[in-house]
Amino acid sequence: MNIDFDPGRARSYVLLTEVYGSSRKAIESNLTKVKVGYNNYQFNRSNSAANSLQAVMKGVIPLSQTNQNVRKCLLPCSGTFNYRIISGTSRLSPHSFGIAIDLASDKRDYWKWASKEEGGKRLATYPNELVKIFETNGFIWGGKWSHFDILHFEYRPEIILKARYFTNSVDQKNSWYEGAPLQQVDIKNAIEKIDALIK
Repeated sequence: MNIDFDPGRARSYVLLTEVYGSSRKAIESNLTKVKVGYNNYQFNRSNSAANSLQAVMKGVIPLSQTNQNVRKCLLPCSGTFNYRIISGTSRLSPHSFGIAIDLASDKRDYWKWASKEEGGKRLATYPNELVKIFETNGFIWGGKWSHFDILHFEYRPEIILKARYFTNSVDQKNSWYEGAPLQQVDIKNAIEKIDALIK
């Protein structure tokens, strides 16, 4: 956890409201239920967010049945949709958009609850296979933040896409999206929308 390095914790609210809803009513109209363990939780269906969480559960539930550490970190889920302001700010939580899930809570999971050393010990035992399944499905993990939030996963496919396929350098000879997997329909559609807007 590098000091003050919180990749993905800064959010573009213009993007979030455009994609997931610009008011509580609009967001709530986009919510659907996703089964997490034995319970159903509300998640935004826009931008394949709910489908991605379902895909995560399809991977982690069987894993949790054979791996006690995964089960302990996964369940009981601490929640998904919760329309609220981030404490100490005037900004909406990503939970307000129905794109974040908090897994089983541990007193060492959050930077305001635990020291960096306690958080580091928790991270050392957190199952990498659980994180990988979330990241494969477009989620970022609060365990990678200096201001750690280890139980928090947030659907941010735009950040995962950038981290996987785009660097900070731009080659003027190639398209800005050179190297992206255009055979994946959702990625191709997103790139076409962005490309149309910047031309």
